[in-house]
Amino acid sequence: MPRNRSRGGEPSPSEARLRTALSIVVVSYNTCEALERCLESVREAREGLQSELFVVDNASRDRSAAMVAERFPEAALIVNARNVGFGRANNQAIAMAGGRYVLLLNPDTLVHVDALRRLVDFAEAHPRAGAVGARLENADGSFQHSAFRAPDLRQAFFGFFDVVPIDSPSNGRYRREQFAAPFQAEHLLGACLLLRRAALDQVGVLDPRFFMYFEETDLCARLRRASWQTLYTPDARVRHIGAASTSAHRERMSVEFHRSQAYFYRKHRGLVGYAALKTIVWLGVGYRLARSLRAYLRGRIDRPLLVERLRGYWEILWF
Repeated sequence: MPRNRSRGGEPSPSEARLRTALSIVVVSYNTCEALERCLESVREAREGLQSELFVVDNASRDRSAAMVAERFPEAALIVNARNVGFGRANNQAIAMAGGRYVLLLNPDTLVHVDALRRLVDFAEAHPRAGAVGARLENADGSFQHSAFRAPDLRQAFFGFFDVVPIDSPSNGRYRREQFAAPFQAEHLLGACLLLRRAALDQVGVLDPRFFMYFEETDLCARLRRASWQTLYTPDARVRHIGAASTSAHRERMSVEFHRSQAYFYRKHRGLVGYAALKTIVWLGVGYRLARSLRAYLRGRIDRPLLVERLRGYWEILWF
């Protein structure tokens, strides 16, 4: 439940209990090597900054939890008996956090040495910023989109039908040159997302019904509806390798994406928007099914992958 927030300039009781500037939350699932590199960069970036660190392990089968306990004793480690999903795991740490700001950070990121301080300084200079996103870079240091337009039916259509480039403005991307300066984005990527505690107190934390994907999209929508700003700053740089825990389960993650997409549309677009989305989904699944069958007949994919895709398409149709 959202915490109470006082009116005017006086801090609410929850704000008065805040004990540090920044609470950093990293949720991990079978990302031991990437997580270790991430936490090493966080350790360096935290020097001189009043902060605390939480790591939530979502029932990893590798040595992630043991590695954190051995190598990063400064972290408060939460080990889940099962994978509870990205949003719910973050909420576990947020409930314990005492920072004026909470930073959600993916384990496949490397933060620049001054990135954390720059994020906090930017938020302090913009008191209506409920969320702040950093400049994300690919593994080679090249540009990566970190701020997007709100989801719409065009994006849903282009997700199935490859008729525009993935980074096209028609597909919900801001133009690259816009990322040279701060701007207000409709939603920010959750790979590195600074959240103001006062804003969370008002609108609530991540919706745990999103197991994976769209959690930050939903939160940004709720923040903006409550008149908080969702801002991007290029001053804080973070390298985002991407898909550290999902690339080995691509078909399953596609199913989870569409599950969350359907829930987002039901929640924010109503029955008419959801019905329009499902029309696109049925057409898109038909198109993808035809492509997969053709690839199988031409020997480009094997039978187990075809079967996995067919099962996934069937699930996607009924969300």
